[in-house]
Amino acid sequence: MQQTYFVFRESACSSPSALNNRQRHTNSALSAKLSRPVICSLAGRRHTNGRAVSLDAGAGLYDHADQWRLLFERSALGAAVTDSAFRFLMVNPAFLTMIGYSREELRQLSLLDICKDGVDDERRVPLRELREGVRLQYELETQYRRKDGTSLPVNTYFSAVSGRAPNQQMFLTLTVDVSARQAAEDALRTAQSELGRIARLTTVDAMAASIAHELNQPLASIVANGNAGIRWLDRPEPNVEEARSAFTRVVGEGHRAAQIISGVRAMFRKDSSERSPVAISELVCDVVSTSLGELKSRRVSLTLELLDDLWPVRADRVQLQQVLLNLLTNALDAMAPVTDRPHVLHVRSEHLDDCVLISVQDSGTGINPEQADRMFHPFFTTKPNGIGLGLSICRSIVEAHGGRLSVSPGHPYGAVFQVMLPAAH
Repeated sequence: MQQTYFVFRESACSSPSALNNRQRHTNSALSAKLSRPVICSLAGRRHTNGRAVSLDAGAGLYDHADQWRLLFERSALGAAVTDSAFRFLMVNPAFLTMIGYSREELRQLSLLDICKDGVDDERRVPLRELREGVRLQYELETQYRRKDGTSLPVNTYFSAVSGRAPNQQMFLTLTVDVSARQAAEDALRTAQSELGRIARLTTVDAMAASIAHELNQPLASIVANGNAGIRWLDRPEPNVEEARSAFTRVVGEGHRAAQIISGVRAMFRKDSSERSPVAISELVCDVVSTSLGELKSRRVSLTLELLDDLWPVRADRVQLQQVLLNLLTNALDAMAPVTDRPHVLHVRSEHLDDCVLISVQDSGTGINPEQADRMFHPFFTTKPNGIGLGLSICRSIVEAHGGRLSVSPGHPYGAVFQVMLPAAH
């Protein structure tokens, strides 16, 4: 009966307690690490020191170091071995194809040198822990800078493969090219954005058609009665009573038109009886969580400064979510053309007298002071594909809640939008 074996490192199989108490190796060469593996049987946890054994009992012994080298060289993933400073020691052809450098060129570089934007503080800590032996694995999502200057989005997986002493540490890295996946995600977001824009245009078109249809009759009656009144006054003997009656009907039809407009607005506005106490900081976190994918894809750093003891606000939760989501989207769009500074989004909540204040600040292109007052006007937009209704609707919602929506220049860059809402004590 053929016996199945699994190949493990000696530190993992040399004793029953080795799984929980790894032996520390001091060998400095990777080949020495892999030259004497242990063959562990599934049956009875038996193990045998020596050369690797084929899964085919009739195949005989083979050189494990050569087999490992073949797996390394032929892997479709970009594989590399680095020292404790993440300088390249070995790379496979797939990795060379990914980044376009030669082996000789990579020997003068470290893995961090080819990261397009370097390593920020958030990633520097786990990489230090890798070097110090505190952790054994780490996943890094970044962009490599190819030799030709282009960017390659990748996921790189680090695994410690040698001793825990910092000066002896070595790492195996496996790199996955995620450019195709990101392109598909970008295409999906673009399609969703376009569908959303078409849906908004369709809604506006339907609303405009509804208003035009409903207002057509009172407007036609106003014109007819106005003309009749003029004719009564233009007669050789003006009939003031008939003219008065015609103009009275004009006034009546004008009030009717105003009632129609109010009715149409009511269709798009929920009644205040549906409002309930809303925790603003929790609401901000919910909205931000739905935008994390967009923030990540646009490489935007997010800073949240939220108070836990804020007074609640009596509001329609869905409507406030739409306001905040619109402000976040506008902030991301404002930062998109900026290339000379980091993209930073700062969202803050705080008390202000008897109100709750929400601030959304970006590091984008900022606002033109001459256009600040017009930004909330319907159909005014600075976006090439905008329709100019987002901020107008946001202000209407905030004012319907008894609050105020304003904008001011940010310092040193960008703009700050502030939503002030009365607190429900």
